[in-house]
Amino acid sequence: MKIRKKIEGYVKVMKWTQGDLYWKHAFMVRKFALLLQKQLGGDRDVVEAAALLHDVGKKELLAPGHEKISAKLAEKLLSGLGFNKEKINKVVKCIKYQNFRLLEARILRSADSMALIMDPKGQKWYSKHILRNNKKRIASELKKSFSEIEFGFAKSLVIDTFQKLMRQFGEDVGSKY
Repeated sequence: MKIRKKIEGYVKVMKWTQGDLYWKHAFMVRKFALLLQKQLGGDRDVVEAAALLHDVGKKELLAPGHEKISAKLAEKLLSGLGFNKEKINKVVKCIKYQNFRLLEARILRSADSMALIMDPKGQKWYSKHILRNNKKRIASELKKSFSEIEFGFAKSLVIDTFQKLMRQFGEDVGSKY
């Protein structure tokens, strides 16, 4: 996908955190998304584009609701690059997190959650700047992320890190997870 390089370049210049946390997160989401797509199927181009572009709206709104902005920016970029219209529509639906009947949207949500659990630098930044180092809020966000991983084999890839993090924030993990 020749367009991939252009999308990667676009993502790499997006800055809503210090340093390169944003694009590293997006690339990690892509890594997990493509791993899931390989096992589950779905349109690889849609999965990859949605994974890379799912948070670009955070440059304008670092809060819930950024999904709509991300979807608009992704649609504009992909249209300008000549990406297939049907695939653009699917990418937009995935990024908006509104249609979980689409396998690609379920893959994106799971991959995003996996990346949030597996990225220590991203967790540190998010915990400090968004959650204000509130242990209960951090534990709650981790639980939410883990619950949004839909596929058993995907959960098995992150369970050890998830349980370690939960213990770190004073949560009893027992056999609950």
